[in-house]
Amino acid sequence: MSFWKTRESRSELLLAFLRIMMGAIFLAVWAENLRKGFYTPDGWADFVQNYADTTKSVVYADMLREWMIPNSWLFAYGQLVVEFVVFGLFLVLGVFTPVSGLLAAGFQLNLLVATSGTNEWPGTYIIMFVLLVAIALAQSGRTLGADALLARRNPHPLLPVY
Repeated sequence: MSFWKTRESRSELLLAFLRIMMGAIFLAVWAENLRKGFYTPDGWADFVQNYADTTKSVVYADMLREWMIPNSWLFAYGQLVVEFVVFGLFLVLGVFTPVSGLLAAGFQLNLLVATSGTNEWPGTYIIMFVLLVAIALAQSGRTLGADALLARRNPHPLLPVY
């Protein structure tokens, strides 16, 4: 198997597997959240209200209460689509991996702040953040992903979106 002949190719393949795994995690969490009703305006608002009530960041809690929860219809449906398509499918399929990876990493930082007042272990979000940044910056969608097709047409795009 030629993928295993060099350290570089092994690293690329392992990052591609991590990318696929992270996308699969997002899809699994998305399915569970869908089942629980968190992507409806009322379900999303109730779920996020818990973060507003427990986070240690006053600024974050105020943003949730004053802006996001009153517009829960927009954020619930937006999160439904973004988590499924951009974080889940794009990572699994390796589509626009630098963009989807960095957006997903930012989402993990959001969850780190949101859960700062709970008993959740913060390491989960930190580890996922670091993995997603590595996946994005390594352009791991160019290995076992659709980004490879885009890179064949234009290997050096103006903006590194694949």
